[in-house]
Amino acid sequence: MASLLAGSIGGAIGVGASYPFDTLSTKAQVSTGREENHLGFGRNFIKIWKSEGIGGFFDGVLITMIGQAIIKAIQFATNEFTFLWLEKNSSIKSTIIKMGTAGIVSGLVSSFVVSPVELVKVRMQSQNKQALKKKDDGYKNENSFETPKIFRNEIDCARWLIKTEGWCALFSHGLWITIIREIPSFAIYFVVYGMLAKSSMAAALGEHMAPLIFGAIAGWAMWIPTYPIDIVKTIEQVQTPKNGQKGKGMLTSGQITAKLYRAGGVMAFFDGLEPKLARAAIKHAVTFWVYEIVMSFIRPA
Repeated sequence: MASLLAGSIGGAIGVGASYPFDTLSTKAQVSTGREENHLGFGRNFIKIWKSEGIGGFFDGVLITMIGQAIIKAIQFATNEFTFLWLEKNSSIKSTIIKMGTAGIVSGLVSSFVVSPVELVKVRMQSQNKQALKKKDDGYKNENSFETPKIFRNEIDCARWLIKTEGWCALFSHGLWITIIREIPSFAIYFVVYGMLAKSSMAAALGEHMAPLIFGAIAGWAMWIPTYPIDIVKTIEQVQTPKNGQKGKGMLTSGQITAKLYRAGGVMAFFDGLEPKLARAAIKHAVTFWVYEIVMSFIRPA
């Protein structure tokens, strides 16, 4: 129960603090492979600031903070429960294997919440508001992955998704690629943080600095190897079916992967990595810092 509450609070605060970098990363990802529309970190920042103001960096933040509160509660509680169960009931001696297994279970279980939350998030973040303001009768760009509608808020986006694509799509659109990303991500995440927390550096850094630094390192460690999967997932989830027909005109994960490689080679799978790493450092540093603070109140030493 303690890790459930601490994870929930830490997750919500962490994602809110880092959200502008997530928006910049998503904008870069949805323009990947389209040289005429591709913008770097700096140009994306200026474009969003000029066309949408500060609010443009926070499209979808409400559903993401609520979602992350639930997601992190599930991840931290599942990770702790699985690790403790393995400690008591398994013959596995290696702490790293037990941490990794607990992380795998955590990533798998949370994927079923992560997928619909991120589906709404990427649709909100990928809106091309400026283009739609110029063309009120509908945004039509056959080569674009940008969402073809302006949503008032996250609820409006979710309603539109259900109306045009169905309830099933809300929970299944991008689910498998999300699972493929989350399983290795959280195996790495909890192993890296757990081992650092057990190291001599923890005492040297102190109770406040250690979770900040170790959280940032764990965030980088989980994102760098799985980022190519994330960029495919983002493009898959931002696609909308043509004429409201399920699956029509939409690329599969394999087709997206092939298209990205043809367009930009291996480096195409790392577009938007810089803001994602900045976001990861802030988000996971804050998440673990808040988590450890809340846990110290609930379970004082």
